[in-house]
Amino acid sequence: MKTPISDPVKILESAYSNALNEFRKDRGESFLACININARRWIEVIAKNCEKQKAVVTALITSLTKKIESPSQDIRYHKVELPGGYSARTFDTRYVTPFLKGRMPRIAMKESGWLTRSIEQPHAFTLKPLFPGKISNEQVKKAFLEVLNDIEVNNADPWQYLIGLFILLIHELSNVQATIISMPPIRIEKEIEIETVIDYLRSHFFAHYTSPGASKLPVIAIHSLYQVMVRELGRYRGKRLEPLMSHISPDMRAGRVGDIEVTDENGECFEAVEIKHNIPIDAVMVDDAYKKFKHTPIKRYYLLTTAEPYMRSEEEWNVKILLGRIRKDHGCEVIVNGLMQSIKYYLRLIRSPKLFLNVYTHALKVDAEKASEIKEEHLKKWSQILEAIK
Repeated sequence: MKTPISDPVKILESAYSNALNEFRKDRGESFLACININARRWIEVIAKNCEKQKAVVTALITSLTKKIESPSQDIRYHKVELPGGYSARTFDTRYVTPFLKGRMPRIAMKESGWLTRSIEQPHAFTLKPLFPGKISNEQVKKAFLEVLNDIEVNNADPWQYLIGLFILLIHELSNVQATIISMPPIRIEKEIEIETVIDYLRSHFFAHYTSPGASKLPVIAIHSLYQVMVRELGRYRGKRLEPLMSHISPDMRAGRVGDIEVTDENGECFEAVEIKHNIPIDAVMVDDAYKKFKHTPIKRYYLLTTAEPYMRSEEEWNVKILLGRIRKDHGCEVIVNGLMQSIKYYLRLIRSPKLFLNVYTHALKVDAEKASEIKEEHLKKWSQILEAIK
């Protein structure tokens, strides 16, 4: 076993650097050949499912890193309220998730793996009694618990596990990236009706996906519409559409007032859009939005949601009163609406719906290539939908 390192950042960077060198040498085969066959199978299962089980990957990396930093810590006890436990969530938030955002953003959590119900259970990560967290993939759950059991019961080397896991993750993510890049570009040449576009988008947004990231699809769609509108509409002459920020970074930390922002010649926020996923709009949401933009000279703010109906009837009066107060006190016009209704309205304003479809299609692939939230699964679904146009 390597000499313990007390700095978690150095542990992660050292393990990743070793893994990268091994991968470049022979795709990690010589290193992985030295790992016990069962251990290799366990981390292979986890790496293969890394995009669908990001919380488990994060929890395993956190546990392994903690074990290297503090060899006497039983890493199965991941909460301070457990006997002899430690705060894995704090450790993850401080060290592991920031590392993953920098090195492997495709599998990084927004804040912490311990915000996921299947992981945050107040029970030890043990085989006996079996940890009750409902990790959706039983093979992944078993592999995860087996690794921790191997380390704590059989004194397996956490360095070997961490480097081996990183090798397999680099391999898996490289394959995904290569597949996305090699996907042929799609361009729509013929005109298409607005209602048909709405049907396509609805099918894309609300399909059943096994990978996370679908909540960003509506954001990319609205941003794509703005790309067209900024070029075509007089309202946006001289204005700049800001690039999309990753959903991994909260708006306030990124200094943004919404998912989408249009700025004026002075760089001040002119118009913004915030998009909620499957949550009806209420007065609290409107007030939260106002707190974000009240100190800016913004002229119009859209608060949209994929929920249908977009607002519960009992909230309508409270929201109406609040919108009026904001308009009077600030001057900003806040518009609340359903996402699909708004997209339909925007599509009527632009010259051709096919322009939007081409921009949206390109934007999806760009996001996926950047290792952001859009996954191969989302691209394939969109390709299948567009097959109807041909």
